[in-house]
Amino acid sequence: MNTTNPFHPGERAVQARTGEEQKARRNGLIIADRIPNGALNFVNKQPMVVASSVDGDGQIWTSLLAGRPGFIVAETPLLVNLDTNRLVSARDDIFWANVANKPAVGLLFIELRSRRRLRVNGRLVMKGSQWRLTVGEAFANCPQYIQRREMEITAPVSLLDAPTATGPELTDELTRWIERADTFFVGSAHDAEHIDTSHRGGNPGFVRVENARTLLVPDYRGNSMFNTLGNLAVNPVAGLLFVNFDTGETLQLTGRAELLFGQPGQADDTGGTGRHWRFQIRSWRQQASLRSIEWTFGDYSPYNV
Repeated sequence: MNTTNPFHPGERAVQARTGEEQKARRNGLIIADRIPNGALNFVNKQPMVVASSVDGDGQIWTSLLAGRPGFIVAETPLLVNLDTNRLVSARDDIFWANVANKPAVGLLFIELRSRRRLRVNGRLVMKGSQWRLTVGEAFANCPQYIQRREMEITAPVSLLDAPTATGPELTDELTRWIERADTFFVGSAHDAEHIDTSHRGGNPGFVRVENARTLLVPDYRGNSMFNTLGNLAVNPVAGLLFVNFDTGETLQLTGRAELLFGQPGQADDTGGTGRHWRFQIRSWRQQASLRSIEWTFGDYSPYNV
C-alpha cells in the first residue's frame, strides 16, 4: 500500500470530479496495512463477515459468511483465520470455490446492532479447515445508512447443500425483494489483486429496478474516499448481495456498473449529490444460505435520505 497516497487513479479521479479531494486526503489517513490493535477484539467477536471474491470468468460475487464463536479469529493485526468447521452459513456458497483458485478477497466486518464496520482486504489461503487471511489493507467506516438489527444463530450446524436457483434476469419475486430492500452489499475491484466490499443502505425502495436486468442505485454523501465508485471508474465489474432478513435467503448478483454524474445540489433521491450508478445484471444466484440465523429489526438509520 502507498502510505503517502493510499488512493488509486480511479478513486482520485472521482474525488477530483466531485471536488472532495481535501476531505478524501484527511479521511484517507485511517487506511493502514494492518488491523488497528484496538479493532482486533471487534473482529474476534463477529459471527459474520461479508466477503467478495472473483470466479474463473473474472466476475465478482459477494457473500455473507456466518459461524459459531471462533469462526473468525484475528490472531494478529496482519493475520485473520476463518474456521469452516464452525460455519452455519451454506458450505456451498460460491465464495469457497472462488477463493480456492483466486485468493484475493475483500472482507467487511459489520455489526448491524452497533452500526460499526471495518473493511479488511487481502489474500486468503487454506490450511486444513482454516482459511488464513494475510491483511493488505484495513480501515473503519462511519455508521451512516446502516439499519440496526440483532442477529441470533438459532442452529448449531451449517447447511451442507442449501437449495440454489440461478438465472440471467430478475423474476417478479426477486424484483419485489429488491424493491423492498433497505440494505445491500457491493463488491468491486480496481484490479485482480485488490478486491473491496462495501455496505449500502437506505429506506426501503432506495434501489430502483428499471427492468429485469437493470438496477439504479443512488450514491449518498459519505466519507469522500469513493472506494467503490473509484473501483467502478476503472473496472465496471461488480457483485451485489441482498439478504432477506425474514427468510434467511441470499440473492447474489454479478454484472457491470456504469457511473452517472448528475447536477449536485438538486432535491432528488440522492440526497443532493446528483450521483447514481446503473447496474447491469449478468447472472444471479438465490440461495437459502442463512436459515440458521434469525434477525430482529431495530430501527432505520437516522442518516437515510
